[in-house]
Amino acid sequence: MLLTIDHPSREIFTYNVDQERPPWRVPVILVAPKDLPLLERAQQAGQAVSVSVRGTWRRAVPGRNVVGRLDRGKGRWLAISTPVTSWFTSSCERGPGIAGFLAMARLAQARWPDVDLVFVATSGHEIGHGGMEHFLHDGAPAPDATLAWAHFGASLACFAWRRDGGRWVTDREVDTGQRLVLTSQAMESVVMRRFEDIAATPLSGAHAGVGELRDVQAAGYPRFFGMAGSHTFFHTPVDSAAATGPEILEPVIRAFAETLDDAHGQASLLLRER
Repeated sequence: MLLTIDHPSREIFTYNVDQERPPWRVPVILVAPKDLPLLERAQQAGQAVSVSVRGTWRRAVPGRNVVGRLDRGKGRWLAISTPVTSWFTSSCERGPGIAGFLAMARLAQARWPDVDLVFVATSGHEIGHGGMEHFLHDGAPAPDATLAWAHFGASLACFAWRRDGGRWVTDREVDTGQRLVLTSQAMESVVMRRFEDIAATPLSGAHAGVGELRDVQAAGYPRFFGMAGSHTFFHTPVDSAAATGPEILEPVIRAFAETLDDAHGQASLLLRER
């Protein structure tokens, strides 16, 4: 079975699945919209089409989270997470989040000394957030011991692109069409203050369970925040490093760090009150 999903890029567009839904009963091949006329001509002419699949069919493939933990015995945790698996190269879908995640790791030991720290880079994002589900069941700090959970989701800092004749161009403006700032109600005031200069749609409370923060929220964590979104070349083979850059990523990383500063300040205040 051939399946074409329309997309502005005219490239193959892929989509995620969950772990519960059974697979389709027939083989399915995704076809880029740009190649559909070729297939239609072949069909009209009664010509056969050969398909070469480069890859292997594997079942029960193990996934691996990367977890870093600094347990100082404080009993108050900052958790920082990001997915690392994706479709294709996903340079703008995953690159900014991984960069932000690593930036927090470089800052953490010296900047937030009065808390315990856990970093998790999750696998299996495209299959029901499998890595996050596993971490929440085995490895995550307890909700009532977590001062803040910061999540770097998809497409945090991507340029907007437009068609100019037969090619894509960018004016180096931030793609804000589907960029979201997410926060639990308990952190809403501080997150909105720290992210006020970030051009994005804010979602709080029950509406903030987007991406893997959906799992964090469902697990009962009362204090979480993060960002997630989409962009022009999201889930397509043409998502490249040209879609992002440090000038639009730096303000996002600064907002994350300052929000974690506030959470750490709460821990420091508790220490002084002892």
